[in-house]
Amino acid sequence: MVAVKYSIEDLEAKTKLKHLEKRLTQPEKALKACGLVLLRSIAQNFKAGGRPVRWHPSKRASIKKGQTLIKSGDLKKSITMKVVGNKLTVGTKKKYAAIHQLGGQIDKNVTVRQHYRTITRAFGKPIDDRKVLVRQHQRKMDTYIPARPFLKVQDADFRIFKKILTDYMAGS
Repeated sequence: MVAVKYSIEDLEAKTKLKHLEKRLTQPEKALKACGLVLLRSIAQNFKAGGRPVRWHPSKRASIKKGQTLIKSGDLKKSITMKVVGNKLTVGTKKKYAAIHQLGGQIDKNVTVRQHYRTITRAFGKPIDDRKVLVRQHQRKMDTYIPARPFLKVQDADFRIFKKILTDYMAGS
């Protein structure tokens, strides 16, 4: 077996290598910077209604002239970032986020909570507005939700990540 061993005697080079080694083992600062870029990009995804391809509009957004995936803003506000060691995680804990991100078929019974409904017609004729109590009940839900990937990393984001990581490793 042939082995080659190098030793560096230059103090400045040794110092720079130690500094580089420390940066490689502790990338939290660079990962946090990348996470902030990603959070801004995801906010842009919501603002644009999907990037680079716009999302298929939801029925609610079409009827009420609103924005798809933004009814109360809870989904958008729930997106968080966490850096642990050398791992960056960006996501949400909302249960319904996965069906919107990936799309799919929903076929199950759901519980409709008790609420008030305003009735404006009775027997096909207009009446004065009247609020009525609708009791809690079960309803069959059978619908398809198209994928609306809001947790999407854009090509421009990757270029920014590369610059952040390069600058971090260079020590700037």
